[in-house]
Amino acid sequence: MHFKAEHAPEGSGKRCLVDCKIEESCPYTAKKHYIEQGRWGFYVWENDYFGIAPTEEEKLDILRTSSPYGRCVWHCDNDVVDRQSVIVEFENGSTATHSMIGGTSKPCRTLFIVGTKGEIQGTLEDGSFVVRHPDARAGHEYTEERVTVNVTNDSHGGGE
Repeated sequence: MHFKAEHAPEGSGKRCLVDCKIEESCPYTAKKHYIEQGRWGFYVWENDYFGIAPTEEEKLDILRTSSPYGRCVWHCDNDVVDRQSVIVEFENGSTATHSMIGGTSKPCRTLFIVGTKGEIQGTLEDGSFVVRHPDARAGHEYTEERVTVNVTNDSHGGGE
């Protein structure tokens, strides 16, 4: 819904590093995401180079010339959803909700699971979660434990 040509800011071009007049201030610039922040390398570089990452200059050239990841998000055939809400009811009566929102300030996956014996809350990219259990003792609401998980920005949390 959002990344369509009619929503493109004035001065945007067809490719971030070729003809975009607003590239340096654009929150979606390919240079910022794929080179400066090193995000999503598995999809952008390694698939094309069999696991061998190109140099920074090669990356810039690839984004300028051949990679679909160098195109402007508003001026391409991007058909990825920019927002989505799903409610699922399982056979056993439990339910789950999933909300995906693109274009957030902090690109991350936030998890909040509530069960009959407690809850789990955290952000996958932060590398830890908080597990809480109700505590029936007088003067106590719940117990809380932080659990560390080994996650890197490129692993997609195992959901590749």
